[in-house]
Amino acid sequence: MTTPQITQEAIADVPLLMYVLHERLGYDEILDQISPPHGNWQGLSPGKTMVIWLAHLLSEHNHMMSPVQDWVGQLPELWSGLWGEAVRPLDVSDDRLAEIVRRLSLPEVWEPLEQQVTQRMVRVYQLPSERVRLDTTTAKVYGGDELSVLFQRGHSKDHRPDLRQLKVMLAALDPLGVLVAADVISGNSADDGLYVPMIARLRSTLPSRGMLYIGDCKMGALATRAYVAQTQNSYLMPLAQVGELPEQLEKWVDDAVRGKVRLQAVWDVKGKTHLGEGYERRRRLTAETETGTVTWDERVLIVRSTAFAEAAVRSLHQRLAQAQAALRALTPPRGRGRHQFTEPAALQAAVDAILNRYAVNGLLTVKLQRETESRTVRAYGTEPERIEERHRYIVQVKENRARLRTLEPRLGWRVYATNAPARQLPLDQAVLTYRDEWLVERNCARLKGRTLSLAPLWVRREDHALGLTRLLTLAARVLALVEYQVRRSLAQDDRTLPGLYPGQATRTTAQPTTERLLRAFKTVSLTLVKKGSQVFYLLTPLSDLQRTILHDLTCPSNLYQRWFPKFWKPLRI
Repeated sequence: MTTPQITQEAIADVPLLMYVLHERLGYDEILDQISPPHGNWQGLSPGKTMVIWLAHLLSEHNHMMSPVQDWVGQLPELWSGLWGEAVRPLDVSDDRLAEIVRRLSLPEVWEPLEQQVTQRMVRVYQLPSERVRLDTTTAKVYGGDELSVLFQRGHSKDHRPDLRQLKVMLAALDPLGVLVAADVISGNSADDGLYVPMIARLRSTLPSRGMLYIGDCKMGALATRAYVAQTQNSYLMPLAQVGELPEQLEKWVDDAVRGKVRLQAVWDVKGKTHLGEGYERRRRLTAETETGTVTWDERVLIVRSTAFAEAAVRSLHQRLAQAQAALRALTPPRGRGRHQFTEPAALQAAVDAILNRYAVNGLLTVKLQRETESRTVRAYGTEPERIEERHRYIVQVKENRARLRTLEPRLGWRVYATNAPARQLPLDQAVLTYRDEWLVERNCARLKGRTLSLAPLWVRREDHALGLTRLLTLAARVLALVEYQVRRSLAQDDRTLPGLYPGQATRTTAQPTTERLLRAFKTVSLTLVKKGSQVFYLLTPLSDLQRTILHDLTCPSNLYQRWFPKFWKPLRI
């Protein structure tokens, strides 16, 4: 009598990820077309190897190479069924994965790969592609030396200036937050010089004209604005408080405060919350570029954010309170061990240092008062009785109320610049558009967070670091796409999704994250019973939540069974 063999595979979210990576985005097909394997390559192609690594990365939240081989070895039937060929653990060995990141580090591979991936992504998911948001982030690296090109020390957004780092430039569709371009540069590169090369690359992938590029104040360099205007595109960014702008802003704010201009209210998307107010001016700009002189019209938006102003006022009063406490602490009551100022010059210098430290010059009225203490000294020996006087200076401080009443309405103002026509991007829409800055920053957080774990990077070879970072940006696209598609489906049907929060069965959400959506499939497993030549299977029944997610992602309803061989039979219990 033949003893049945029973095996179990925790297939979890792998079929869903493979549907997105392989069937919808075609990552493997694109890589194999651009960088086909050489004649001695055996087993899975580089594209299929990369897709398996991405599936492991997204499912296990681990981009390290070493665990992939064991993970694949635990799912032999799943991978054979998905690819239609046997998959050996050696097909995803460290050497194979290292070859993948080496290929991705090559510009002749990465640039066409990224271009085709983006174009297919926009086409398949019908993504609006009129606005792109750009931003940079850094990733600390435990490695590198003085000969490193990519690993350099620079301004660290991880607050680790002692470590070397690399810098990543990201471009995402707005307001979707879906990455469309990414590049890796040395960690000491200045941000303002990275925007023009990125926009030039995007023009070969997305429409070359009529785009709106959005960035932070580091995108506000005149050369960047001139390039965008010259290529018949538009820009939107806040301007940095450098050069002549602080003086100009002071005059513009003065005009607003004195009522010389008419302010336009800015409301949220629903029209219920007052976000601020502002007005705009127009000016003519001219810049010299490599191709000649460029002249264009720019709209300058002078905007006061209600939240920003309230925060600035709170910060001001906090600094005032701290400054007053520090000033009064200069002259404590007389007592043992308490320093006293006997010369006004020394005390005035200490007062000035505190006013400068808390940036409250002119907001506090400080007076130095001389205080004299007299005491009688009795006669002693030949010394007659006498009166002894001790002098000290004390601080008297109070707020300059009139100056504060004048200053507070001038807080919270910011200047934005755009060359987009007012009919295309009105002032209130410009403010609302820039307020979505968190969307691209969320990509940065995902890259460096637990999901993708770019930082810290434990890689010593720079080509491996370059290729691995690019691989992680491909994974970040999947996270954003799945999230976008499910949220769009929920919004179209005016639905919410329950069951994503453990221990909170009744809690629902209309904005689920991809991480939670994938976690909902962790309980799915496949049990196989092999008896002679017969194979019986038992698949964990999909829950209502899991079926709803598959529907929202437009996945086939039989996604988890369609790869089964025809000779498998369901196990009857």
